[in-house]
Amino acid sequence: MHTEKSIATILTETKEELVRFVTTRVNILKTEIDEKVSRMKAVIPMAVAAVVLLLSGWITLNFALMALLHGLFMPSVYAWLWASLIVAGLYLVLGIGAGMFVLNTLKATSWAPKRTLTVLKQDQVWLQNEARTA
Repeated sequence: MHTEKSIATILTETKEELVRFVTTRVNILKTEIDEKVSRMKAVIPMAVAAVVLLLSGWITLNFALMALLHGLFMPSVYAWLWASLIVAGLYLVLGIGAGMFVLNTLKATSWAPKRTLTVLKQDQVWLQNEARTA
């Protein structure tokens, strides 16, 4: 006895499979995003503390360097001017170098959900193979 499924049954099964398919992919994406967000939440307070400490150290170092250079230019009325220009130029060069490094690093970092995209590409290949064999 050969039993065939009705079109309504086939459509219902297809709909259920599609819902499971989409739900699974959305859950993979949510999990991946949650992992990235939790990593960022853990790092942000430490990053703020690091920035505050580095800024404090930078200001102190900046003044010490300017005082040293002021001492070298002491006979001049413009000793503080020359000292501050030299220090500012040094920091501008270092800042540009650091900024270029950060930009290159950000360009190389992918924020795309790689696992989700991999699964979707595998699904696409599977669907293409199924369409060929059908």
